[in-house]
Amino acid sequence: MSKKIRRFAGSLYWRPIASYFFLIFVFYVALRVFAGDSASAWGAVLVSLPFAVAFSWMILKRIMRPLDVISEVAKEMARGNLEREIRIYSDDEIGDLARNINFLGHRLKQTINEITEEKDRIHAILNSMADGVVAVDGDRRVLLINPAVERTLNISGKSSRGKDIMGVIRQDEFENSLKVALETQKELTREIRVLTPDPKIFRVIFTPLKGAGRGGVVAVLRDITERRQLDRMRAEFIANISHELRTPLTSVKGFLETLLDGALEDRENALHFLRIINNETDRMKRLIDDLFSLSNIESRRVVPARDRVKIPEVVDKVLDIFRQAAGDRGISLESRLSADFPVIVADEDMITRVIINLVDNAIKYSHDRGEVVVDGGFSGDSEVFFTVADKGIGIPAECLPRIFERLYRVDKARSREYGGSGLGLAIVKHIVEVHGGRIEVASQPGRGSKFTVYLPVM
Repeated sequence: MSKKIRRFAGSLYWRPIASYFFLIFVFYVALRVFAGDSASAWGAVLVSLPFAVAFSWMILKRIMRPLDVISEVAKEMARGNLEREIRIYSDDEIGDLARNINFLGHRLKQTINEITEEKDRIHAILNSMADGVVAVDGDRRVLLINPAVERTLNISGKSSRGKDIMGVIRQDEFENSLKVALETQKELTREIRVLTPDPKIFRVIFTPLKGAGRGGVVAVLRDITERRQLDRMRAEFIANISHELRTPLTSVKGFLETLLDGALEDRENALHFLRIINNETDRMKRLIDDLFSLSNIESRRVVPARDRVKIPEVVDKVLDIFRQAAGDRGISLESRLSADFPVIVADEDMITRVIINLVDNAIKYSHDRGEVVVDGGFSGDSEVFFTVADKGIGIPAECLPRIFERLYRVDKARSREYGGSGLGLAIVKHIVEVHGGRIEVASQPGRGSKFTVYLPVM
């Protein structure tokens, strides 16, 4: 009980008690004065008037004006101006009120700054994410769409906010998966194909959104289009390499069985079969060697040497290698590279292999009595180029994007006829890229092809 009394006594301030006592005392004096005659009353009024004016002025100065200042500053704070402060330095209750409001303003400003910084960090993280993020509430209204989704699906996150998600992302698979996630409030993973604006495949993870009210969902969209394309290419590569190896192995096994069944007695046929077996084993060896070379280049296990390479001299050597084979079909080989062609720093053996593959292909796919021309020059301040052009059968437009894939062939029958492995252009592309360059192709069916290699100069 004594503790409660002490707390109550401590909560009483002396100024209110003194004010109340003063008012009671004035009221008592007034009663005593007005109990007498009227003259004494007028005298009391005249005597008390200066005290009343002084007391009113004191109340105005000490109470009313500070309260007006406090009210004005409080209104400014309510409008968002938290820089204002109440400059009252008295030690009474009004001073305490002013200091408390100032402290409240400082804490409020600090809290708002912390919230703003946290919001900016979250915004920066969402903007920097490569994955798309879509957040919806329980009514499927859009809460947030990050820039990755905007760029991928060509939509505006700002104009989409508050709209039904189905009016923003018009896709049946996404809609059905989102409905399931909203109803079950459990994590859900789906692969979804989106056809517009460009065909893409997304791995979408739907996760319940905590604190969104009525069970919202956040969907994270990861573009796996390239991964699926690589999976397809890998599957095609395995199928192609299996086919490439199965065909000669089947041929070798068949001829060996024929020889074992008695064909060895016929020397002429036996020699013919052995030559075929030798050719097929050479073909398999070339294929395996090309695969091994491609694997080494792709994995960067082979580091290119840094030699001073004169492209015109390399081209002349390569053309001399193929001149007899080309001459048998009436195909002319010509180098139009000038003697002052810039010297490059590269691995001469690798660059020679690039030119051999390109010239070899140009000859293979040229018509009889055709023409293969090597040309080149400067393409900029820090880059040179050389081209290998023919006037042969050309490449269909739909095949150009895949021409540098492993084991991809435009004319499979003709490739096998000339012993091609389907890896030559893939090797060329990787060698050029290892040297910091690039390769391009231009072709029209029936009018020939032109391969252009760009390489940095010294």
